[in-house]
Amino acid sequence: MNDDSPSGPTNVAKDSANVAVQAEAIHGPVNVYQAAASPSPEETFEAGLNSLRAGMAPEAREHLRKAVIVDNYVNGHSCFYLLLALLSGRTLQQVPPNEIDQLRCVRGAVKDDDEWADAIKLIDHLLTSRPAESGAADLEQELRKLTAEQRNDVLQHMEMFLDSSAEDALWARAFDAADNDRLANDRLRRAWKFFQPEPVGARVRPADPVLIGFGAWAAATVTTALALAPAGFIGATAWQYNGTVALFALLALMAGCYASVRSGVEWRWKKEHRQAKDREYQGRPATTTRGDGFAKKIDQQFNHYAALYTPPGADRARWLSETAGVRRVMRDEVVTIYRESTVNAKRVAWLTRYLVADVARRWQTGKLWDYRKELRVPLLLKARCVLASIAAITAGAVLIWSSAQVRLLPVSLAAIAALPSIWAAARLWLRIAAAYRRHSADQAEKKLLLAGRQAALERWQRKLADRPDDLEMARWLECDRKALMEQAMTLYRLKRQDVLAHAFIEAPATPSYDRARIENGPWRYSKYKILLFLLTKDGVRQLTQHLDFQKATTRSRARTNYRYDAFTSVQVAETDNGENVFELTLTNGDPIKVKVTDPPTEVTEKEDKDPQGASQRTLNTAGLGHALHVLEGVAAEGKEWIAFERQREKVPLAEVSRAVNAIFA
Repeated sequence: MNDDSPSGPTNVAKDSANVAVQAEAIHGPVNVYQAAASPSPEETFEAGLNSLRAGMAPEAREHLRKAVIVDNYVNGHSCFYLLLALLSGRTLQQVPPNEIDQLRCVRGAVKDDDEWADAIKLIDHLLTSRPAESGAADLEQELRKLTAEQRNDVLQHMEMFLDSSAEDALWARAFDAADNDRLANDRLRRAWKFFQPEPVGARVRPADPVLIGFGAWAAATVTTALALAPAGFIGATAWQYNGTVALFALLALMAGCYASVRSGVEWRWKKEHRQAKDREYQGRPATTTRGDGFAKKIDQQFNHYAALYTPPGADRARWLSETAGVRRVMRDEVVTIYRESTVNAKRVAWLTRYLVADVARRWQTGKLWDYRKELRVPLLLKARCVLASIAAITAGAVLIWSSAQVRLLPVSLAAIAALPSIWAAARLWLRIAAAYRRHSADQAEKKLLLAGRQAALERWQRKLADRPDDLEMARWLECDRKALMEQAMTLYRLKRQDVLAHAFIEAPATPSYDRARIENGPWRYSKYKILLFLLTKDGVRQLTQHLDFQKATTRSRARTNYRYDAFTSVQVAETDNGENVFELTLTNGDPIKVKVTDPPTEVTEKEDKDPQGASQRTLNTAGLGHALHVLEGVAAEGKEWIAFERQREKVPLAEVSRAVNAIFA
């Protein structure tokens, strides 16, 4: 996923690699499923409504119960969604009596002219029409009275109760709504963005400080003093011989020294800086980082994007070889500036992509080694330094000759003492000045680098600005489930009344996938393995499909059929590493095993405030609770479970129906 390359989001896993979680992100804090510290009843209700639409029915029931029962936020709107939350994702057998009693607390809260009254009555009709063989027209007419929002919520959360011939029209409507919404809101362009972590801010490695020790400063000061004393004596003596000549010679000496030192400093720092860069880019071979820490992940990012962004038409081996040193230096910088802040490596991937893409552009245009041209010492600069030095030496010689005409022996001794001191002082001050010049150039270079990285970060942030929220992800996934249900019924040539019960299990699809979640939300996956169980009078029809959520495409369809008496056991086991694995054992064949949740990873260990809660919410949204209820019942009672279940539901059905009707004044 590169903000500086025409290529789209890309992940590579080859040679039977088992990568498992390839990338993950935890977005937060986003107060979608959690009310504020001191929430109003409206805020608590909103959190419950969002949780319900995200498929987190247990959390929704808790929020809505508090809003309606505890905080007395009672109206048709709140009563409708509390009722949906009580029924969502489970059969009447799974609804505890104390939750049914909650509805009695809002007796007489809704009037017949309330805009939500028709929606509540439709729920009662769906419950009490089972297993009637008529009434489809009435249900369709009632459904038509509802708003699009009310219809979608009824069709999603009353799915378990649409199982008679009277509801065939409702299922057809649900399938049509899913087809219409499956690619809504530009899903194909936006879905992948949900799995991108929040990028960390742009940084550069600070310019190396000027390292001039006390000894160097002391030596420069002492040698300067030792040079000035005899030089001053020579100048004063020359003045006695000829003041005019001495004045012009002194001015020429100072000008020559200034020009030679100035150009010499530029010459020295350019030469040293170029040599340092050459050593940095070419001096040592690339190293392989061991382990699975931050540095190792940055290594993998650079290797991945270096292979991915090979310039078009270029020889890959040549590209990788010629840029190895530059990429190694950049890799070391990224590791250095982000490692100590415990940053998740995936949050730095935007910078890795930018750096590698920038290297590719410069390599392709022949500008990768431009620093050599920029730091090459011009011939004019060398000539200026040499000529200025010659002028200073000539002026010094004139001063010595003039002063020697007055006092030969003292001047000769002073000259002998001054020359080594001047040479030593010049070298020391040249070194000091070059260090400061290098530091100044480094700071300017770092400023330009930071500006480029900040611009790249802002481009990436703009690209992620329309990242879908969790409710959109939940709605798209619900549409995918409906589409799979429609495909299965078409594949098996079943009508809705032929399906006595059904259950879904959603799991991450191996070998590689991305995952992300918002704070207090379930994990969402870029690739799913979805199991659909259809219970018919002839046995169980199981359809397994792999869903590429980002592309909204399916592949690898697998069909399995078995009799009711083929069930041996059904369970969900938590492994030693924290995975939750669904296992269905049949009398013949290998067990059907599906990993439903992931073990903790580096991100969840460092950044996740509630990994266990996230795992449980993911299990709930995966449909595992209802699937276990259905499959465990069949494993225990066989085909008769369906008839027994209908019989067992009569009492709670009557209780729910009375509680629903009691809502109306």
